[in-house]
Amino acid sequence: MAVACVFVMRPAAACGGGGVTTSTSGGVVADSQRVVLALRDVGTEDERTEIIAQVGVPAAGEAYGVLIPVPGEPTIDPEPVSIEDLDELDRATAPQVTVVTPIDDGGGSGSGCGCGSADDDSAGAADSADANVIVSAPVNLGPATVVVLQADDPAALTDWLDANGFAIPAEHEALVASYVDAGHSFIALKRSDDAPSDGPSSLGLHYTLAGDHRQLSLAFARLGAAPSVAFTVFVTALAYVTPDPTFKALTLYDLDPVLLQQSYRKAVAQAVSKAGAHAFVIESTLSSPLMAALSSDFRALLGYTGSPANVTTRLTTVVAASALDSDVRLDGSALVVPSKRTIDAADTPSRISGASTALLALVFAARAWRRRRSAGGSSARYSEQSTTSTS
Repeated sequence: MAVACVFVMRPAAACGGGGVTTSTSGGVVADSQRVVLALRDVGTEDERTEIIAQVGVPAAGEAYGVLIPVPGEPTIDPEPVSIEDLDELDRATAPQVTVVTPIDDGGGSGSGCGCGSADDDSAGAADSADANVIVSAPVNLGPATVVVLQADDPAALTDWLDANGFAIPAEHEALVASYVDAGHSFIALKRSDDAPSDGPSSLGLHYTLAGDHRQLSLAFARLGAAPSVAFTVFVTALAYVTPDPTFKALTLYDLDPVLLQQSYRKAVAQAVSKAGAHAFVIESTLSSPLMAALSSDFRALLGYTGSPANVTTRLTTVVAASALDSDVRLDGSALVVPSKRTIDAADTPSRISGASTALLALVFAARAWRRRRSAGGSSARYSEQSTTSTS
């Protein structure tokens, strides 16, 4: 599963990955995505995967669309998941990096998801006259309308998308076509006629797939992505998970301590790049008692009621868009991993250059300060700052 938002305009580019968007580059780009994959009723005839993707809805008058490839025929929930529930899940699972330093050092960055466009050319939904594309009845999610597309011919799908205002750049048509087969569908979302006019919002798009589908279509997220894209994924199942063997599993202790003091996202991006751009940082593993802050409905959706109860693994990656070249399954077996890390800034290695030069000078100054205090018979007084970091 991956979200790609596609402009409702011509000419246009598509944007991949969901997330923060901008109109200054002449088109929408996305640099982050937040996704929940929850496996339910394992080993029974009702086994299924509940999937939630946070999708941003720009202000009324701004045309936009979202395209999501899915491995099967999804059932769309007409009731979006509360963004407050997603935020609470984010807070409950967020890793913590504590920097022990005599310097007041800020840190941490937010994670969100959404798709949007600044172009004003909204097209209404058109009926498909092509028998090669099957279009479900539309589902109204308030600010957005959703349909499910099934196609066995890439050209027919491209024609339908074009007729309905979803413009796919010619250079990405082959990528979209690679997801067209008998086992795949597409979720197509666009602005509803009665979308609110009081500014941007977002919704938690919830849909269900029969069977185990804990996977991300990372390659599809190349469509219109920002230079780098962050994915934060919450997987709930009967056991903690890792990426499949084609991707490396990292932890907080694989992140560069100098970069961690500057930017959590940069630290993750560097570690992933060093692993050949095929890696995820397993940020935390949480069991049922630690998820008590979630609403009862959300806990039930994630499988935190009944017996046996699910557990959650939080994974993050930050990848250059050009390196989004393969999909990944998140169904390996994981042990409990660290969700906290403490860094002593004064003991940070000095092998840094460029933008880190100023920080290096401050670290050296801190060391000299410690020595002077020690010489005077007093110990350095350190402040401890705990920052919750997300990508």
